[in-house]
Amino acid sequence: MSSEGLAKAIADNRFVVMAEFIPPRSADAAGVRAAAEALKGSVDAICAAESPDGARMCSLSACGHLAAAGAEPVLSLLTRDCNRIALQAAILGARSMGAPNMMLMSGRHQALTSSRTARGVFDLDPIQLIRVADALRKQGRLADGQTIDSPIDFTLGTDTNPFADPTELQVIALDKAVSAGADFVITQPVFNIDRFNVWMTYVRQRGIHERTCIIASVMPITSSQDAVHLAEKYSHLDIPDAVVERLETAQDPMSAGVHLAVETIERVHNVEGVRGVHIMSGENYELAASVLSSSGLTRS
Repeated sequence: MSSEGLAKAIADNRFVVMAEFIPPRSADAAGVRAAAEALKGSVDAICAAESPDGARMCSLSACGHLAAAGAEPVLSLLTRDCNRIALQAAILGARSMGAPNMMLMSGRHQALTSSRTARGVFDLDPIQLIRVADALRKQGRLADGQTIDSPIDFTLGTDTNPFADPTELQVIALDKAVSAGADFVITQPVFNIDRFNVWMTYVRQRGIHERTCIIASVMPITSSQDAVHLAEKYSHLDIPDAVVERLETAQDPMSAGVHLAVETIERVHNVEGVRGVHIMSGENYELAASVLSSSGLTRS
């Protein structure tokens, strides 16, 4: 691992606090800098998402702006979009721009974005990419056998879905990703805590929580309409009816959404093996800052 903030938090076994920021659908970096200013004192690192809903400012550029503003960035790399040459080049470029953390994923399928006719690449799957990245940092070796001019160090992360079936198969895939070199793992957003606890039981049985940092995502939802829309569009999100009903009957849905997120943070914090939280609020970094402030987990 590197000696940067996120890596040190993991190495010191501290409870990790992260936030996701979705870069703007423009070339204007003002919003990225504002997100850095709002979050950098509250989190160990900010993950710059890579075009989750169609083309946006790329994660690599957003990481450069975050680093320049004093925040620690996490680069998102998707096997959906790039072949192994471009993926390795992005790792080298990100490290040169001050990004010490890499999040390696397959990415949301293009059919679920505004670019439905775009072709997926999928030259590597995420586990293969983790192996390639691990060899790059430990041996300085590229996938084609060439070596880089000077060594680099970085933390490696990936994602996982506790709510996809069959659970046992998802945990086996996670085990392989950790064995390939993943230092941290970020889950899909947790709404169904009971089902999350079942998944964590399988994780603990394999001892995965002892070999990597399990970070639970928390997504604040501020209206019942948004909750229904998310549940209908993304089958991997398990949003119980009780969540929708609570938002529907709340006098102040925004406040209720923040309270729900804080409650989820408190509950996952108490789950054995969970070592951090990751706030997912899209472009609304102010909402993420509000949740963190209300939870008492801010780093400032």
